[in-house]
Amino acid sequence: MDEPAQMQARDLIDIERYPIDRLDSVEGQALVAACRADLKARALCRLPGFIRPAALEMLAGEANPLTAYGLHRSEERTFMSYGQDVSGLPAGHPRRARHHAAYRQVMNYRIPNDSLIRRLYLWPALTEFVRQVFGARTLYQSQCPHLALTMKVEGEGDTDAWHYDPNDGVVSLLLQKADEGGEFEYAPYLRTEEDERFDQVAKVFADPTTHAQRPPVEPGTFVFFNGHLSLHRVRPVGRTRKPRIIALFSYDQEPDQVFNQRFIDHLHSFPSDAPWPKRQAPARAAE
Repeated sequence: MDEPAQMQARDLIDIERYPIDRLDSVEGQALVAACRADLKARALCRLPGFIRPAALEMLAGEANPLTAYGLHRSEERTFMSYGQDVSGLPAGHPRRARHHAAYRQVMNYRIPNDSLIRRLYLWPALTEFVRQVFGARTLYQSQCPHLALTMKVEGEGDTDAWHYDPNDGVVSLLLQKADEGGEFEYAPYLRTEEDERFDQVAKVFADPTTHAQRPPVEPGTFVFFNGHLSLHRVRPVGRTRKPRIIALFSYDQEPDQVFNQRFIDHLHSFPSDAPWPKRQAPARAAE
């Protein structure tokens, strides 16, 4: 494998297995069709081994030093939109339940322009692949200086609370997983546009082992996810020697997209110098 300075985006990907550079071929169109079928059936499409092992090691090596610059988000929140009044709802209603969220988020402006992860994000062939999978008429890389390309980082005890996304179409790449915990957990298409199905939400909260799924996602897996109707979270990270790190790629059907300033200000209300948990104990041996 070439040194990072000489590597191109295509060098990072197992391009024989995932021919995203030749989507007009029979193999390329078969890949797109399989991804779209997975999204329709399960709201989730996983491409394991998307990143070559040697390239994944380089990507993780770049990412780990950047975790020190992550904004440390820690809050209690409901699973639906911020700012909605729930005081009139009865006790025990799932919309009144508050869930702990704690993680670091490395902003776009903290990720070097010459990094491998940015080369991957900016590769036009990847953008076209994402466009075809989501069936968008047009698709552009976000121009947001804050959230175009980010990394979420979860150390010991961190978790991303239950929530729905404001819209479908999340694209992610797991760079590193924790030794224990930190699994992605979701209930596909739990609600509809017409029915919030709060009774089903309550069941997920009460017993996620029964009413939600934990699809295995290993580092190097590229993931498409429709989270607008699919309740999801990242389970708490357990004892670990290294944090979970996932890169998030933002796109939009319009050029020059930037995120809402109110949301950006909310993110920057969290400190960037919060210490990591003092105990970063080795994971327990497998029983």
